[in-house]
Amino acid sequence: MTSTVPRRVARKAGVDLPVLGLGTWRTVDRVGPDRLADLLGTARTVGARLVDTAPVYSDAEPRLAELLREDPSFFVATKIWDTEQEAVEAIFERQLAGYARSFVDLLQVHNLNGWQANLAWLERQKAAGRVRFTGVTYQFDHAFGTGGSRADLAHVLAEDLVDFIQVNLNASEPTLAADILPAADEAGIGVIVMRPFGEGTLLAAPPPAAFLRELGCASWSEALLRWVLAHPQVTTVLTATSRPEHFLANAAAVRSGPLGPAEASAVAEHARSALRAGSDR
Repeated sequence: MTSTVPRRVARKAGVDLPVLGLGTWRTVDRVGPDRLADLLGTARTVGARLVDTAPVYSDAEPRLAELLREDPSFFVATKIWDTEQEAVEAIFERQLAGYARSFVDLLQVHNLNGWQANLAWLERQKAAGRVRFTGVTYQFDHAFGTGGSRADLAHVLAEDLVDFIQVNLNASEPTLAADILPAADEAGIGVIVMRPFGEGTLLAAPPPAAFLRELGCASWSEALLRWVLAHPQVTTVLTATSRPEHFLANAAAVRSGPLGPAEASAVAEHARSALRAGSDR
C-alpha cells in the first residue's frame, strides 16, 4: 500500500494538512470524468486529500464538486473573485450547492481582489458557519489587471485578518521567503504555495543527472518540491496536474522530506541560471 504524505500544522486554524495538495488551474477542466476520478482516487490513496480550485477556472470547480459530493473527507479550498457583494453571494451559493455541503473548508479572496470588503464578508460567513477558514491569494501585484499588492498582503498579515494565505513561491521566485513567510509564521497563519514549477517553465530546464544524484533526488520536480518544503512556514504545496501518475510521483517526492540548506541553495542557483539562460535565447 502506498504510504501517505506528511502533514503540517496551520497553527491559527488549528488543523494539520497534507504537505501536498491538488491544484486545478488549466488541468482538470481538460480531462474526461474517468481521468478526473482516477486523479482524486490517487489523492485519496496517498493521503493528499486537499484540492484548490476557483469558479474562474473554466469548469474545473463544478466538475470537482460533482465527484466530491460523495466524499466529504477532502479539504476544499476555493475562492471568490468578484467585488459586487450580490455577485459574490450568488456564486458562493452555487459553490455550496455544487459540493452539497453547508460550508467550505477554506474560502480565499482571489488575488486580493476587493480584499477589504470581501474579507469583511468572509468573516460574516465564518461566523455563520458557512466557511471554516478564511484566506487571500497573491501571485503578483495587481494580478490580471485587478487585485491587490504585496503591501496589501503584508497588511493582511500584520493585522492578522485571515487563517491562510496562498502565494507564488518557487526556486526561481523566492522573494516572498524574506518577509511574507516569516510574518505568516509569527501570526501562525497557514501558507499554501502555488506554482512550485513556475507553471512548467522550470521543468523545461532540468539539471544533469549527476547534479540530481548529489542532491539525493530522483528528478528535478522532486528537487523543486523539496525546495519549497525546506521553508518550514509552508503548510501545503499545490501541484496542478491532470495525470494521476504525476501526482503519485509528487507524493513520493514530498515523502523524501525537505532539502537541507546547501541542497536548497544549489537548486535555487540552478533554477535562476536556467531561467536567465531561457530569457536570453
